[in-house]
Amino acid sequence: MRAHKIAWLAALVVVFLLSFGVAAQESALTAEAVEVVSGVDDFGQPVLTAVGQLINSSDENAYGNISLRAEAYDTEDTLVGEGIGVLVNACDIGLLPDFALQPGDSQPFSAPLELSDPEAEVARVEISADAEALDPASAAPLAEGIEQITDDETVNVEWINGRSLRFATGCETDLFLDWQWYTYNIQLDAQTEIVTPHAADADETLRERLELQDDTVFAHSMMRYAPDGDRLVYQNAINDFLTAYIDGRVRRGLYTGLNNRSLRGIFWQPNERFIAYYYGAYGDPVYYFVADAEARVVSPALPNNPPSVIVPGLSRDGRRVVLAGEFEGVLGYYLYVVTNNFFELQFEAEPPGNNFPAPIPIENTETELISQIYVARLDEEGSAVLQCYNREQDELYDLTPLPLNLADDERAWWWMSPDETQIALAADGVNGGLWLIDLTALPACE
Repeated sequence: MRAHKIAWLAALVVVFLLSFGVAAQESALTAEAVEVVSGVDDFGQPVLTAVGQLINSSDENAYGNISLRAEAYDTEDTLVGEGIGVLVNACDIGLLPDFALQPGDSQPFSAPLELSDPEAEVARVEISADAEALDPASAAPLAEGIEQITDDETVNVEWINGRSLRFATGCETDLFLDWQWYTYNIQLDAQTEIVTPHAADADETLRERLELQDDTVFAHSMMRYAPDGDRLVYQNAINDFLTAYIDGRVRRGLYTGLNNRSLRGIFWQPNERFIAYYYGAYGDPVYYFVADAEARVVSPALPNNPPSVIVPGLSRDGRRVVLAGEFEGVLGYYLYVVTNNFFELQFEAEPPGNNFPAPIPIENTETELISQIYVARLDEEGSAVLQCYNREQDELYDLTPLPLNLADDERAWWWMSPDETQIALAADGVNGGLWLIDLTALPACE
């Protein structure tokens, strides 16, 4: 059953930055960065919630069955409120009861406060923790050629060049302004926190021009800027898909009639081309279209493309899509040329769910045909693996195990480097993070 989730106001207001106290049964569990934030609950009622990070400082024990108790005090040190807290993910969704906080790890928590007096002013909150000590889990070693950059839930990556990238952590359904952004230098193995790209552009003037003044509509907009251009894409209050310059001028509509569709992601390729994909939940078919940020359509409209059981992968030229599904009785991966409706089975295989990374089609620069397709799938034991289909040889090769362990409501994405020698693999959820896959250290796709 889906655990408690606070439906945050788009303009979430941090009302207090609090000192904290911890009266933990397990002294190794401590609360840090405790704040009280205002929002609304699932019924639209105002609520104050204590949020922060629970740290396991033990070197020996993991902790499970964690329950948290919050006590709120006013400036006169009088108890004015209490709450029961749970550990949550980056999207503020409560974790399953079998979650165990490993030694040295931290996890966000959320504790809605019930005040004895609605007018009371909270000056501090004490967090106490009750938990069961467990043997720590053994971390599986990473396969050769794979390096972890962060274990924070990572939801977006943009390659700057072959030696550096920027990435964002947070909740994948949040607006890009709410993500925490970093750059990563591969040669120096160094990451640096940075100001959110285009944060200064997303001002009140832009929102007015795009008719996104309402905070809820703005949070729903899925606004994304073309990494290599001067335009953006977004959806309005009724899910119409539009584009505009980065200052909000010269708006152009792409598609209407999407009010019953859920936009799940936008994946960019060079020259401001992108694929936008839609689905309802895990296991639902994925619908999509290809266009560019100038509002020029590349593929047929959303309902006129063959649906996929996975997120489709777009080629760099924006003309070819690799998808998966059962067509004419054959379950497998298919190549679809969106500009001329060419549709061909590549190989028969059981695809994973729509929460796995999309296929990566690679073009042979001499023939200008797709020659290789990288895919993430599950092996016979249910473990994630990287495979590569050599289209010229009609052969599927196993390359390496992948460090993915996804629940149905968790997702992973990946992005090929400009020189096609590395893949940045990202995932959200309790086992999320960001990894670099060095393709030159793996078996060849031949």
